[in-house]
Amino acid sequence: MKAMQIPSYDVADYSVLLKESPDVLSAHPCVVRGFVEQWSAARSWLEIDQLKALFGTLPVTAGAPQFTTHRDQRMCQVQTSYGTYLDYVQQPERIAELFPEPWRKGSLEELRHMQLPLYCGNLRLVRHAAEPVLEQIQPLVPGNMECLNDQIPYYYQSGNHVWLYVSRAGALTPLHQDNNAVIAYLAQLRGRKRAVLYAPSDKAYFHTPGVGYMDPLAPDEQQFPQWHLAQPWVATLEPGELLIWGANWAHHVVTEEDSITVSFDIVNATNLDAYARSFDWQHELGHFAKKNATMIRTRSDDSRLHAALDAGLEAPIGRAFMQATLRAAHQANPDHAGAAVREQLRRTLEEA
Repeated sequence: MKAMQIPSYDVADYSVLLKESPDVLSAHPCVVRGFVEQWSAARSWLEIDQLKALFGTLPVTAGAPQFTTHRDQRMCQVQTSYGTYLDYVQQPERIAELFPEPWRKGSLEELRHMQLPLYCGNLRLVRHAAEPVLEQIQPLVPGNMECLNDQIPYYYQSGNHVWLYVSRAGALTPLHQDNNAVIAYLAQLRGRKRAVLYAPSDKAYFHTPGVGYMDPLAPDEQQFPQWHLAQPWVATLEPGELLIWGANWAHHVVTEEDSITVSFDIVNATNLDAYARSFDWQHELGHFAKKNATMIRTRSDDSRLHAALDAGLEAPIGRAFMQATLRAAHQANPDHAGAAVREQLRRTLEEA
């Protein structure tokens, strides 16, 4: 199917579009201009040496590709610090010195055969809503878009939702769908990226169970016999532009020019129920609760939570912990500003 160009709007027009059609992102992605320039990060995160000073000591992995979403995809991966990874971005010829073997996955020889650069995509910058780094990307969402993140208990603790991508030309993020049914964007601070996206309704064409996701740039006819029925949406993202898409949209991104990009995940009324039903945050929150089981048992007398902790499975623990938190919050302050959101979360979890 012929690719559709993703429509582009200045931030004022995007605001009007959202008012007229709050669920527009379920129909198609959008490119938004004139938003990113409002951020402090648009000035303070432009140079790699600045990023080293801010985040260089944080632990990360870097892979080629960033991760795999197909059973036959090979991967090379190193475990390192963010500062060392940024040294590599600046001086790729030092790769053998910066990342001595053995690697976590693959080898330098395999990487050279793959002809892909290493790409770090798991830098964890935010673990709670009051994290100072969030001040660098205010406002968080374009066009007066609704954002309920801060009203969801443990939102930033139960998953990475703020991403800083520094990538060399050629870096690959293969086709995938984001965890937790979030709305998400890529905001380009420097360089250029090329994105291909598909609606979740086309999943039967671009994804095969037991195989994974197709490569939109080289579809395998045998593994994805109906790939041509999937409608691709494409955009080239330039500095100062933001690409935003709806819940469960699949996306494939290639760095065309050395880049610095910010990504952010959003929950609002259009995807709150889908977020509530998602497995990934439940597993992550359950892992946290399991590690802190003694403290949690002391602070909560919720019998369902205690039973889940006794059973020891992360996702049910996370779900029970969230339900107990929501019930306690409602009892303590039923008129809280976020009470309606929390009650909807509670009802959805109970129904699930």
